[in-house]
Amino acid sequence: MRPEPRGGRHAPPVAVDPSLPEAQGVDATHPGEGEGRPRLEPLDGGPSGGRPIALLAGSFDPPTLAHVALALAWRAEAGGDVVLVYADRTLPKEPGTEAPLLDDAGRLEALRRLTAAHDGLHAARCSHGLLVDQAVAAHDRWPMAPLTVLLGSDKARQLFDPAWYEDRDAALGRLFAVAEVRYAERAGGGGPIAAVLARPDNAPFRARTGRIEVPASIATVASSEVRRRVRSGRSVADLVPPEVLPLVRA
Repeated sequence: MRPEPRGGRHAPPVAVDPSLPEAQGVDATHPGEGEGRPRLEPLDGGPSGGRPIALLAGSFDPPTLAHVALALAWRAEAGGDVVLVYADRTLPKEPGTEAPLLDDAGRLEALRRLTAAHDGLHAARCSHGLLVDQAVAAHDRWPMAPLTVLLGSDKARQLFDPAWYEDRDAALGRLFAVAEVRYAERAGGGGPIAAVLARPDNAPFRARTGRIEVPASIATVASSEVRRRVRSGRSVADLVPPEVLPLVRA
């Protein structure tokens, strides 16, 4: 079975330390993706009330200025809360991919520091790594809040790519039943998403998908570039939020 995308491939499967406080209430020994009802647990209490909520999922190794820019751009437009979602189980990277820069606890701490510095930003962990499962879990937790999934355009292309699915239309139907999708164009993302959305097979999802503007100079920032610079001893102060920088340097 091909994996459903959560917006792309991310870190190797994480062994969740049950001693971490965040593991309480999340099934740290979940048998596998797609088994059982996905659950999402905020690290900080999460959003309250019925305001719109956006989900921004990632491996966050480490969080970058691009993550912050996308979250704040949506907040400025919608006036809601953004939840940065880290999965206890994530999709594997290709063979030969470099080792992570931050371990599980380090990524969670980075998200805590980042979200504490910005009003309306929250952090959460999810029992499932698939984007559609995370959206369903968020809908279960905040059933009255309009939901949006935030992606870079490279991940949005993967979202609509049939190669990632056993039954693409069924999976996307589950996702778009509970959320809309907003994407930021990124250079090198494979071309404009408008061309992808123009295909007849994507017509059912077109009305629930839209672009969000993020400065091009920031939208291109990637966690992989941060890791490369760190390992070569170069500065990453222009790529990483200041709240996260001490963890990356350490």
